[in-house]
Amino acid sequence: MARRSTKERVLETSAELFNRYGIDAVSIGQISDALKISTGNLTYHFKKKADLVTAHIAALEETLLTEVDRFPVISNPKEFSEAYVSLLGLTLNYRFLFVGSTYILQNDLVEAKRYQHLITATKNTFVRQVKRLTHEGFMTPIQKPYDAEMLVDAIWWQWLGWMLVTQIDLPENRKAERKQLADAVLHILFLAHHYIDASFFSAVQAELKKLAR
Repeated sequence: MARRSTKERVLETSAELFNRYGIDAVSIGQISDALKISTGNLTYHFKKKADLVTAHIAALEETLLTEVDRFPVISNPKEFSEAYVSLLGLTLNYRFLFVGSTYILQNDLVEAKRYQHLITATKNTFVRQVKRLTHEGFMTPIQKPYDAEMLVDAIWWQWLGWMLVTQIDLPENRKAERKQLADAVLHILFLAHHYIDASFFSAVQAELKKLAR
């Protein structure tokens, strides 16, 4: 395995600390201490916390596009369930960008327009999935006055609330985190269950329950 660069290690460790303690509670010095490197070594790559946040936003947006492009719309329920857990797990890994939005914006860590682009890109990821599922016949078309954007908005607020709860009750290990993710996907899909093909939904439910064990 190739050795990770200092920049990669800084991004990984800062994400872990931001997730656990919140962006507001973590300083550049604490990140360098956790990595056992000098503050000067860290600031050579990221001069301030705002630079770190901007780098994380760019990384999330890029990874989201990759994740959604390979999402198996036409697949068996097992692949579909695992893909959804992976997709939501990605946003969970960057939850500090969402639950820390007030701190990020009030302290000008990123411009409001740049941050809004992140939220829009994240929501558009899920809107795209709804439309693809509808096109392939796994979901029935959403009838006016409702639309895919409104459905995703409802799901988004539930997901944001779940991330806030997770911030308080951190999973003890990867297994516990996977169970939390599978349970969250079950609740999220239930919001749209009346649009999803009944047999496919039942099969996905069964697979998610297996993942949650």
